[in-house]
Amino acid sequence: MERRTRILITVVIVLILLGYLVYSTVGGSFLYYRTVSEIKMDESLHGKPVRVIGKVVKGSFEEKEGGYRFKIFDGKEEILVLYKGILPSTFKEDAEVIAEGIYERDVGIRAKNLLARCPSKYITK
Repeated sequence: MERRTRILITVVIVLILLGYLVYSTVGGSFLYYRTVSEIKMDESLHGKPVRVIGKVVKGSFEEKEGGYRFKIFDGKEEILVLYKGILPSTFKEDAEVIAEGIYERDVGIRAKNLLARCPSKYITK
């Protein structure tokens, strides 16, 4: 085998291994977020990890059985979010949140991560 061919094969193998390493490391973070309406309309998302954005519905927040449950709303649809963990400091009713977790059609979203956005902190002066 020619030296140039061996170098080319080695480079291709190294690139494939690097691609696999990068994908396996950050693969889960490639999820982009969807609206509540998009989640409810797409039957294929049942049982799969999702990232959903919406506003916390006023009066829907409850602390129950060591966790939290509340609804988020996108202006058209609302969905229940179940979350066990530490709430972000900017979490409050009517705040925009991003819930990451598994979508279950009959339950809602079993969130593993919760991000709360505070619009007043990001407005330019």
